[in-house]
Amino acid sequence: MIEQNFVIDSRYNKINGIMIIPGEGRRYPCAILSHGLLSSKESSKYMALSGSFAEAGIASCRFDYHGCGESGGNIEETTLSIRLDNLKVVFDHVLDHPSIDPRKIGIIGSSFGGSTGLLKAARDERVKCLSLWATPHILENKEDETIADIKFKPTIYTDFNSYDLLEEARKVQRTLVIHGDSDEVVPCIEGKTIYKFLKKPKAIEIIKGGDHILSVDAHRTKAINLTLNWFRRYLISDGE
Repeated sequence: MIEQNFVIDSRYNKINGIMIIPGEGRRYPCAILSHGLLSSKESSKYMALSGSFAEAGIASCRFDYHGCGESGGNIEETTLSIRLDNLKVVFDHVLDHPSIDPRKIGIIGSSFGGSTGLLKAARDERVKCLSLWATPHILENKEDETIADIKFKPTIYTDFNSYDLLEEARKVQRTLVIHGDSDEVVPCIEGKTIYKFLKKPKAIEIIKGGDHILSVDAHRTKAINLTLNWFRRYLISDGE
C-alpha cells in the first residue's frame, strides 16, 4: 500500500489530501471520500474505509474540505458551493493520477459531504457510483445560528437551500444510501427521501440503532462492508 500526500489549489483555498494506492504497476479504481461539515481526512471512519478498500484493490482519496484539517479557509465562511468547487478540483486531481483508472471513480460522502457528493454526481457523468451516509437534503437555520458551537455565516444556509437536492437526485444512479434510524443530527427520513428520488440501480440500508457517525463498531463495520461490496460491483465488476 502506497500513501501519497498532495496539496492542490482551488478557487477558494489550498486543499491538503492523501492518496492511498493498493500497489504498483497498474491503474486502480478509486473512491473519493467526501467528509462531513466539521470532520477531516483523518476521521477514524474514513481511515478505516481507506484500509478496507486498499485490501480489496480499490484506491482511495481522502482530503480536507475548506476550513477543515490541514486545508486553508475559514470554517465559518464555508458553503456547499465552496465545497462543491473543492470536490471538483480533487476529482480532477484523481482523474489525472497515473495510478488511477479514470473510468472507475466513485464518491463516498457522509452528512454535508454526502450532499456535496450528490451534487457532483448529478453534474458529472464520470462519477461511476456513489454511497451516501447520513446525508441531508435540507439545512435549517437554528435559532442560535450555530452548528456545534461554531457561528457560521448566514450564507451556509442560503447557499445550501439554493440547491434542490431532490431534483438533483433524479439525475443520479448506482447509489447506495446508508442511514442510522437513530441519527440525532440528520433525521433518517432525509436519507429515505433522497433514496426515493434517485434513479435505478440504487439500494438503501437503514441501520437499526445507528447514530449520525455510526459510532458503534458493528454499525460502522456493516456500513463499510456494504459500501465496499457496492463499489466492487460498479468499479470492479462493472455491474449494472
